Amino acid sequence: MTQITTQVTTSAATRLDLGGEWELTWSAGPDGVPGTVPGTALGGVLGDVPEAVRTAAIPARVPGEVHTALLAAGLITDPDVGWGELAQRWVGHSHWVYRRRFQWSPTPGARTDLVADGLDTIADVHVNGRRVGVARDQHLAYRWRVDDVLLPGDNVVEVRFASAWEAAREHERAHGPLPSPYDEPYAHVRKAAANFGWDWGPHYVTAGIWRDIRLETYTGRIDHVRPLVDLDPGHAVAHVTAHVRVDAPEGSEVRVELTDPAGRRAGSVAGTVAGDEAVIVLRVDDPDLWWPVGLGAQPLYRLHVELEHDGVTLDSTAVRVGLRSVAVEETPDPLGTRWALVVNGRTVRVRGYNWIPDDTLASRATPERVAHRIDQAVAGNANLLRVWGGGHFATEEFLDACDERGVLVWHDFLFACAAYSEDDEMVELVTAEAEQAVARMSAHPSLVLWCGGNETVLGWHHWGWADQIGVRGWGARYYLDVLPGVLARLDPTRPYVPNSPWSGTVERDPLADTHGLSHLWDAWNERDYAHYRYHDPAFVAEMGWCAPPAWTTLGRVVVGETPGPDSPQTRHHLRAIDGVHKLTRGLQPHVPTPRDDADWHFATQVVQARAVSAGAEWLRSRERCGGVVVWQLNDCWPVISWSAVDSAGIEKPLWHALRHAFAPRLATIQPVSPGPTHDPTGDEGLVLVLVNDTDADWRPDVLVRRVGLDGHEHARTRARAVCPAGGLVRLAVDPAICLPADPRAEMLVVDADGVRTTWTYRPERELAAPRPEHTVDVTVVDGALHVAVTAVTLLRDVCVFADRLAEPLGLEPPSLVVDDALVTLLPGERHVFRITRRDGGAISPDRAAALPSALFDLSVRSFGEVTGPIGKSIRNKGTS
Repeated sequence: MTQITTQVTTSAATRLDLGGEWELTWSAGPDGVPGTVPGTALGGVLGDVPEAVRTAAIPARVPGEVHTALLAAGLITDPDVGWGELAQRWVGHSHWVYRRRFQWSPTPGARTDLVADGLDTIADVHVNGRRVGVARDQHLAYRWRVDDVLLPGDNVVEVRFASAWEAAREHERAHGPLPSPYDEPYAHVRKAAANFGWDWGPHYVTAGIWRDIRLETYTGRIDHVRPLVDLDPGHAVAHVTAHVRVDAPEGSEVRVELTDPAGRRAGSVAGTVAGDEAVIVLRVDDPDLWWPVGLGAQPLYRLHVELEHDGVTLDSTAVRVGLRSVAVEETPDPLGTRWALVVNGRTVRVRGYNWIPDDTLASRATPERVAHRIDQAVAGNANLLRVWGGGHFATEEFLDACDERGVLVWHDFLFACAAYSEDDEMVELVTAEAEQAVARMSAHPSLVLWCGGNETVLGWHHWGWADQIGVRGWGARYYLDVLPGVLARLDPTRPYVPNSPWSGTVERDPLADTHGLSHLWDAWNERDYAHYRYHDPAFVAEMGWCAPPAWTTLGRVVVGETPGPDSPQTRHHLRAIDGVHKLTRGLQPHVPTPRDDADWHFATQVVQARAVSAGAEWLRSRERCGGVVVWQLNDCWPVISWSAVDSAGIEKPLWHALRHAFAPRLATIQPVSPGPTHDPTGDEGLVLVLVNDTDADWRPDVLVRRVGLDGHEHARTRARAVCPAGGLVRLAVDPAICLPADPRAEMLVVDADGVRTTWTYRPERELAAPRPEHTVDVTVVDGALHVAVTAVTLLRDVCVFADRLAEPLGLEPPSLVVDDALVTLLPGERHVFRITRRDGGAISPDRAAALPSALFDLSVRSFGEVTGPIGKSIRNKGTS
């Protein structure tokens, strides 16, 4: 008998980055997309493919998109500006080819793969003229063996993209249309739904190599490391189970070493690969626990992994891991079921934001920009970000930033607001997406919740889908079977909820406040924001109010027009359904018709801030509510939307309002008997609620005053209260203090530990307030611009808009930031607003001294100015 022996030559894995400059060419597409520009004389056919594009070899940066390459080459204008979005729709209906040359040398006994972490979306991949693979899902990473087609020396790789929009229409024709809120086929292709347009986003159907691409040569490689953490009940011991998935020769071993946050070795274990995985358990005594922001530190351990064969290291990698436990508390209460997140055994009351893609063109959302946006969430006292299901899976940079800052991450799987086909190909793609995402993200302690998708169960219950779907599947298979099955196999340590909103079962109406996760949109869509107080939900995953971005942000994209409700381009940058009508309806209880566009801009921003903060404070004052996640933190383009931070990175008044409403220690005034059968104005009495989300008792000195709008004090009382750590205290306010003689002419003012909160008994337009008057002093102190506002009369919600001061100071508008906003001042009180440069540079005293007085008419505003005549003065613009 002849024995055949297979010899394996081992060497360390190498990776050749293929990013950088590629060549992009147009290969096919429409002659034009019919359409008209609303509100203008333009019409006919828009979107003809320019002849220069048809014939050009266009430099294209990878990672990147076709749009970014065309912009860099000057072949399209900025689609964010004016009507540019409509004029570039042909891009998403065209076919494109990316091409580049590279050098390659074979390694004896090794395999070489072409690895693409993200191709958007429908692509055939060719190496040296031979097709080596296909891509059909933007959210998947792909790997194809290519050493049989590579040549020593010069090689060519091509990625040929078809139109994702056309592919979606083709699937729709083959499987039948699926209901969704927009006349776009986004549910028929595995691509970011937001690329097809949303009620806050543009229609940019992108294509391109949008994530890293490389060659990997190896005899053995580590596919991924999936560390799962288990804490014992007393937190004295943690077990880290490292699942190391490999592609390696038989007999290979894996060695795992754990170092603690101080860099000391905490354990080292080796294990043999069985099949394609080694499972290694490390024990950690007295672990340093990872905590959410505000409740403790965020220590991170380092897990170093080596793949070895016959004493040779084939591949190595390292991940960081935080030691913590996470669970969902669901306990019955008289209304239904409570719902709350529990980390390390402690209930965490959530103060969060929804996160959308930070740019419609994903490559422009740099890691630095994303980290800055997360810093803004933290500075605004948020402790959770929900990654919404119509965008992308979070990047490593996003999750790293959240790990380091203690920001909890709730992550939707990528389904949003539509019915989804359950055909075999889609099920296969979705399963692969989930497997890759769960494996890649499992090391991150910030990731605490997976959610099946956004508003799909809601759609099934309330949007008439049953009549359109018939007996076809609509997506329930994913939420109830496929996705929980993936988590059970790959990561059973994290909670999962099938959808948002969710009332515990697919049969129960998800709009019920009684169980689980709620979305509160009736206030914005139908009512005044006082209606938030008609709800007593277990947890709120979405609520919000619309308003413009900063004046300069909107002005940059409204070409030749003044931003305002009568500007056609302003309306083009407002995607909310019936948006102008709802903005107007939101103003009506509070202000008369604004006198001009600047007043409209300011009034809508302040009403947004008041609306959402009123809802957030109400929800935080309720015992049963486990948290509130506001829609939304960020924007992907210059738009009138629900965001707290606009696309330029400028904080809207809403951000400042929520910084107060999300404060770990909150004092808030609420009516004793709100709800649909009661007057929510507070005429039946008021209660002061103290909320303490910190880990130490709070003993504030509280001053409560009833003050006339003319500044005269009618009554006062002082109180000292004890609010326990993680607790809530309700203090009834003496009717002699809180009930007004004239509700149109009085207000309640509460000061607690340096934080002021107020209550007016009637909406702004019904108040008998004096004409607002103030003075302004401007100085430069240590490189910062100090704008001191002194109240001559009562001033409510004073704001200083730093973006309007930037250009006269020789700066770009986003480069300046103000430290406070929405300040209420009684007559004689003074507040200094501090404006600084985001880059840490100094503001020029000479330029500050030259600022014209008239500039402050628009830069320093109080809400009363849009309710009647203005009377104010500017004085003493000196510097020091």
